[in-house]
Amino acid sequence: MSRIIFVVLASLIALSSVVAAKSPERKAVVADTPEKFDLLMTAIQQEMAPGRRYEFLSSHNRQVVNQSLDQMDALLRSAGSVDAMSEEQKTRLFSIQEEVNGLLAKNADDRLVCSYSAPTGSHIRKTTCHTARELANSKAAAKSQFNDLTNQQNAANHRTWVGHTRDHPND
Repeated sequence: MSRIIFVVLASLIALSSVVAAKSPERKAVVADTPEKFDLLMTAIQQEMAPGRRYEFLSSHNRQVVNQSLDQMDALLRSAGSVDAMSEEQKTRLFSIQEEVNGLLAKNADDRLVCSYSAPTGSHIRKTTCHTARELANSKAAAKSQFNDLTNQQNAANHRTWVGHTRDHPND
């Protein structure tokens, strides 16, 4: 009997967190009916495209998200709506939904990534925070600058070598 009460309480707590209006984190996936979920699923899949909010998902996580969305869709279609689901189905749906939300939130371009380190020339550590997109852009800019410098150096070396062979034809 206590096990049944625990399961019911756990389900109620889980479902209340899904519909809570003042949730501290923005949920990426909210399942309600198959029709609403189709729109949401399409929007999420579009946001996983390059340059969009969830572009930083690894190919493995992208596959997990797509499979999870398909599982959620199947659950909703079989029951018709969340309200028509059994407690077991609701719990399964909620678990899948939380996995998707976790993967998407962890890989969103607007999530903050903070570090605690001493700036160059100082021993005083400080916290700096940037969005994942800002970090990716900084990394791409640094890589581009490095490649430009490497190309310039290679060109200078090539000119020096070519100049050396012209000056000394017997070498």
